[in-house]
Amino acid sequence: MSNYLRHMFLRRVFHLTITLVGATLSSAQDHVTPDQFEHTVESDVVYGIDTNYLGLTDTLLLDVYTPIGDQDDQRPLAVLVHGGSWLGGCKDDPNGIVRLAEQLVGRGYVVACVNYRLGWHKSGNVPGPVAGYPPSLWPEQYRAFYALDSAEIIRAIHRGMQDVKGAIRFMKARADQDSVCTEKVFVGGESAGGFIALAVAFMDRAAERPVACGTLPSAPPPDEEVLNITGLNCIERSFNPTGNMLDRPDLGSVDGDLNLNGHDARVRGVANFFGGLPNEAFTQDWLQGVDTPLVHLYHQSCDGVVLSGSGQPYTTISTYCNLGATPWHDTYPFMHGSLAIAAYFATLANPPSYITDLTTCPAFDAGLALFECARYADNGSYHYTAGLPQRAQLLAEQWASIASDPSICGSLDLPGISAATIRWFPVPCTDVLYIKGIKDGPVLVTDMLGRCELKRDLSNGQVDVKDLYPGSYVLRTANLDGSFRFVVGR
Repeated sequence: MSNYLRHMFLRRVFHLTITLVGATLSSAQDHVTPDQFEHTVESDVVYGIDTNYLGLTDTLLLDVYTPIGDQDDQRPLAVLVHGGSWLGGCKDDPNGIVRLAEQLVGRGYVVACVNYRLGWHKSGNVPGPVAGYPPSLWPEQYRAFYALDSAEIIRAIHRGMQDVKGAIRFMKARADQDSVCTEKVFVGGESAGGFIALAVAFMDRAAERPVACGTLPSAPPPDEEVLNITGLNCIERSFNPTGNMLDRPDLGSVDGDLNLNGHDARVRGVANFFGGLPNEAFTQDWLQGVDTPLVHLYHQSCDGVVLSGSGQPYTTISTYCNLGATPWHDTYPFMHGSLAIAAYFATLANPPSYITDLTTCPAFDAGLALFECARYADNGSYHYTAGLPQRAQLLAEQWASIASDPSICGSLDLPGISAATIRWFPVPCTDVLYIKGIKDGPVLVTDMLGRCELKRDLSNGQVDVKDLYPGSYVLRTANLDGSFRFVVGR
């Protein structure tokens, strides 16, 4: 079977469109212990279409990771955001956010890894040699790091925030399809995705929108030595913007306009992995409010890309390790990393519940720049998650107070629930399909076309399906008081 056909087959097998009524099991689930479950991935789900910074159409995709074999009909949902300097990166990079997704889905989370609109306008005039352009020794991609001005980075965060909020509303609307509780939703990201995740969690009022996100004068054409690359559907592309492509229009509200379906984009917890917040988060008071979520802050102390304290991104390597190129960090906005955010929280009378997870490393010694730059080059500028399993465990333990609480989403065991209210889980199932809301007795199972009718017994709310091949099926009760689709996956 070709890769394309295999991909389409797996997507068909694991895709459902079902309508359910919210409920939960009456006992707590364990969302802390790692590696409990295998998982499936529903790839390249379209959650929206919008225009990027050049006015080009961007089809927004996400991947859904679903645990196999759990018995939780009200799973927690984590929406995760990749990094890449708001220029590149992808939801399915195996060395990126996928690693955290696999940690969480193994603990029983449904996870959505999200693409978002990338790119920002480049400088029209770089006075001196450009990184990545001869005689500089930097790789060519560094030619793309010259931002027009600080507003461009803020605008990139804002577009990403709007997209991820749209993805959260999209995932809440299909919560029943994924056996998700809409009150157990979390967001997290790494690097640029950490900035976006924090903005999603905190920027919820019109008054908090940065001035830079309004209409601005058009950008000039990029300097001829600057590389105007950006990711579009996970493919790196180079553009030569002219005319209307250089416009900088008003970016719209803090909620965006994707999937305004009656669900909100509120989350109960946010995780920042080596990202941060722009200075506007402090000056415009994003960080306090009755709905402030749990906050998880991870950083390596000597990060050379996003400082763990405060300053402009890339300051360390742009200043001291630029190999003869003009520094590129000068037009970046002033940002605050995890340690600075935690320090700010400590000054508040009523701070949110937060955890600071710091991996220490020796600070950059500017007096030994030649040797220090070699150390940073060998260690990825310390801009990554060191010891991911331990970091994921700490995060899971923090989120468990919400993720594992059986009372948050109600229960079918409560009085007054109609017998016609049917709930089935897990999605997908493996050996047993659990059903609530109909009486025990004979049921009929067919394929999606009504063929191959099989009689089964519903006993103690369970139907044995371990002899069924992976795929989609329809279950009907004998007295026709219930009919629904389910998926078997192994």
